This record gives sequence, C-alpha cells and structure tokens, in this order.
Amino acid sequence: MVDKEEKVRSFVNLQYIKLKKVAAVGSMVLLAINLSLTIFMYMEERDIHPYIGIPIVFFVVMFILWGLAHIYVKKMEMYRTEQMAEVTYNPYSVYALAPFQEMIYSHSAIPMMRALLKMLPEDCEEHKNLKEKLEKFEKWCKEGYIAKEDFPPDLRKYYLTSKQQRL
Repeated sequence: MVDKEEKVRSFVNLQYIKLKKVAAVGSMVLLAINLSLTIFMYMEERDIHPYIGIPIVFFVVMFILWGLAHIYVKKMEMYRTEQMAEVTYNPYSVYALAPFQEMIYSHSAIPMMRALLKMLPEDCEEHKNLKEKLEKFEKWCKEGYIAKEDFPPDLRKYYLTSKQQRL
C-alpha cells in the first residue's frame, strides 16, 4: 500500500510535469502575441487595419514556430533523449532496452525461462508458448530493442522513433 506522503509527492510531480509541458506552449503563444503587437505602429503607418494585421502576423509567427518545432522534434529527433528519460512516467514510451535491463534479462530472466522450459513436458501447450516467448525475448536482448512489429498494436503509438536501434 502506498502511504499518503508518496501519493502527495506523486501528485505534485505530475502537476509539475504537466506545467512544464504547457509552459513551453504558453511561452510560444506569448512570444507570438508580443511580436504581433510590436509591429502595431508599422501597420498603422501603412494603413493596415490592426484587427486584420495583428491576427495575420500572430498566425504567421505561430505557424513558423510550429513548423520549426515540428522539424526539430519529429524530423531531427532532437527531443528523443528527453522522451526516453520520461520512462518513469510512461513505461511503454521506450522501445529500446537500457544496458542494465539487457544485463538483468540475459543473466537472470532468460536462464530462468530456459530452466522452466526444460522442466515442462514437450507435448504440453505451455512448453510451446514458453518456447515462442523465450525465442522472442532472446531476439530482443540480442538486438537491444523491441522491434515495432513486436510491439502490441494498442501500444504502437508510444513507439517514439522511426529508427530501430540500440540505445
């Protein structure tokens, strides 16, 4: 059972993470508003109505910032390390095995699965299921990551990158 202090700490940490994510977007919107209102005097000199000019500049700046952010995060995968560091908040978000996970699996989990496989009679269904799972598990440990096709279909949206590689 989780004590009350741990629940409070988890709640506060969750609110902090949410605020951290929203703060970047809020900062971007404020930057766009600031830039839009800064050019108000220039629009007035050129006889552009502010009700038309300011929203146009705002949306243009927002589109440029959004486009650069998209290229930075999705195409260049520059945010990948921070996304992988958030495994504590979303355990399904990381496709790759960390080095300590590889060591634990290869030195304890796989030998235990092999021992169980030897103990089971070969004609039972559990033997076949365990053998399939052991082969898949050994493949993941050998490659250092879980291939996208091996991911459960409902969790594929958490697969972060198009590059399938070891950490």
